Amino acid sequence: MAVVAFVARPAPVEICADLQLGMAQLSPDGLSEQWVLRFCGDQHWALIAKALGQREAVFHAADGRPVYAAFCATSLSLQPSASLLGRDVKVASVLFAVTETRTGSRHRLLVDGAVIAELSMISTFVSHDTQGCNTRIYRNSVLGQMHLPPADPALLALDRQARETARSLRGTVVTRGPEIHVERPVPALDFNAVGLLYFPAFSRIAETAAHAREGSLGPVRKRDVVYLGNLNQGDTVHVFGHGQKMLMTRGDDTPIAVIRTEREDTRA
Repeated sequence: MAVVAFVARPAPVEICADLQLGMAQLSPDGLSEQWVLRFCGDQHWALIAKALGQREAVFHAADGRPVYAAFCATSLSLQPSASLLGRDVKVASVLFAVTETRTGSRHRLLVDGAVIAELSMISTFVSHDTQGCNTRIYRNSVLGQMHLPPADPALLALDRQARETARSLRGTVVTRGPEIHVERPVPALDFNAVGLLYFPAFSRIAETAAHAREGSLGPVRKRDVVYLGNLNQGDTVHVFGHGQKMLMTRGDDTPIAVIRTEREDTRA
């Protein structure tokens, strides 16, 4: 099986989408975080397919096994936005080589030329074991080459943050803080087509936990998520919190995500 090779190219791999903002894309505070994550997640996969010369964002190893571009980290910034209903938005997405095994993308959402949201995403290729267990996900590679420009310093910094976070939690007793939320994700709502807990669900659970703990909150202006693992349908997610930082674990205490959230201060 050939390892994906990243070779510098003179022009970036990019996609631009133009659409009108409606109820599906918006929340009471402006852009819907869940919509941005879901839409740009699909754009990330489409960029990888384009870089591999494929029409469909469906990836396989040389032995035919399905391979997925699983996210290692995301960083979303949202600008205060009002009166967006019915406005036209442009989503400009570009793909980069982060390491030999990781790709990164940047997505800028613009209204009238002004950036109202920016999302950085880093993924690596993974596959299930033969039993399809979500707690045993393996790094994998796909057959082909991607000719990509190197990542910029901001994407590289996000990758370092993700790796340092993972290293800090490996083989140590996790300092969890107070447990603020427990839930069992719903398969029809929170899992994706390949049976994994879908990456936007981590942000949704974090927001649910924050409201359970604090009630009324200011809008999210920045959310960084480092994805450390997954869970099987029927498992519970436990959320522990200290200020802006949350740790998510499975029921067996295995960390599955670290989330940092910054909010707009709505106090008078």
